[in-house]
Amino acid sequence: MSLYGIGNYSAYSNLFSGMYQKNNTYNNTSADLQALMKKVDEVRSPEYKKKIKAQLEGSSTGDSEIGTVSSELKLSEVAKDLKKKSAALSAMSMSDIQDKDALVKNVTAFAESYNSAIDAMGKSDSVDALKAGLSMTNTVKTYSGALSRMGVKVGSDNKLTVNEETLRAADDNAVSSMFGSSYSPVARIADKADSISKAAVSKAQTTAFKGMMYGQTSSSGLYSGYNTFASSFLGTFFDSYT
Repeated sequence: MSLYGIGNYSAYSNLFSGMYQKNNTYNNTSADLQALMKKVDEVRSPEYKKKIKAQLEGSSTGDSEIGTVSSELKLSEVAKDLKKKSAALSAMSMSDIQDKDALVKNVTAFAESYNSAIDAMGKSDSVDALKAGLSMTNTVKTYSGALSRMGVKVGSDNKLTVNEETLRAADDNAVSSMFGSSYSPVARIADKADSISKAAVSKAQTTAFKGMMYGQTSSSGLYSGYNTFASSFLGTFFDSYT
């Protein structure tokens, strides 16, 4: 899924709407409740985390990589790194900017992290993460002219390339306004990266829960009924990503 492949938003907005519909396929029978409690015990067991890890380590190819637990957690990781690199860049003082070696190092690290996030978003199935990603790329495109004058080119694939010679020769005040401020475009990218990371890990949680409870062919109506339950029990195992 590309950054622009989120047109079917209504399908996502209805994902959790089936829990209390009159014709829901799930009936609160004794057998159903016993099955649910068995799953609760499984989630609480020491073996649960091992099963989650097994899911994360499983390999996949082609389109099956999109929207998996591992692909969402990968996006969360790279988005967290982008937030860190963006924050470091926006925290640069004028003296830091005048140190051209430090400037090139920080801008290059930022660009590489940004490009990794673009790649990872291509394998995400989180509407919220993709919406934040689209907003982020639009921010970068808005400032593409100014970035280009500083040696940072925005490609047609949304990725960044850095021309070190142009960056070293760029006006310090212009660089400061673009990078070295808590109100700069780069600081806004840090905020978007944070939103992407949180949305991706949330998607990973519910995807992992769905796989544990029902496999890959579950009823969406039944799955939706346990969304809150999933977040409660799975959150513990995703703490390192938040």
